[in-house]
Amino acid sequence: MNTTRSCAFLFIMLISSFSCRSIKETQALKDCNYNFSSISNVRVNNVSIDDKQNLRDLQTTETLKISQAIMARKIPVDLTAHISVHNPNSRTAALHKLNWKLLLKDQEVAKGVVTESYTIKPNETIEIPIAISTDIGSVLKIFSVKELMNMMFNLSSASIPEEAQLKIKPSIAVGKKTIQSPAYFTVNISK
Repeated sequence: MNTTRSCAFLFIMLISSFSCRSIKETQALKDCNYNFSSISNVRVNNVSIDDKQNLRDLQTTETLKISQAIMARKIPVDLTAHISVHNPNSRTAALHKLNWKLLLKDQEVAKGVVTESYTIKPNETIEIPIAISTDIGSVLKIFSVKELMNMMFNLSSASIPEEAQLKIKPSIAVGKKTIQSPAYFTVNISK
């Protein structure tokens, strides 16, 4: 009987310690600062436009490939957005997964989930890469071709266009259960 009580007490203490740690990590995660860091690996219709300023910086075949995509209104874009997360707390913060969505002029063009877990120590800043793949052909209705081209080449210079918003919804793990933030929030864009 004493053994049963001891096991039950140990189990309750173990669960309580996970819960307390999770609550502290949740509070620390809530107080973290999320900022846009950079963009890399920008590809439009499978053409790399990293460090390119306009169509003249591309080879003729690359320009043709992008132009054909624009004319067909099917413009596949792949890139990696890097988000820096700074933990200003005296406690460790833990991120279990991160839902995200990308909006252009308030229209959602891509969404996904980063499933890798991260631990952010006190006063530490980490970078989370978010792989984004989308077809932005649908936004040609709200952008002129010139605006769209400017936006694509702004991405290649590692800056996020002001028409774009990256929204994230972090989650934590409590035991085997995932608890998600109740709402998305916009990542700070440093200009």
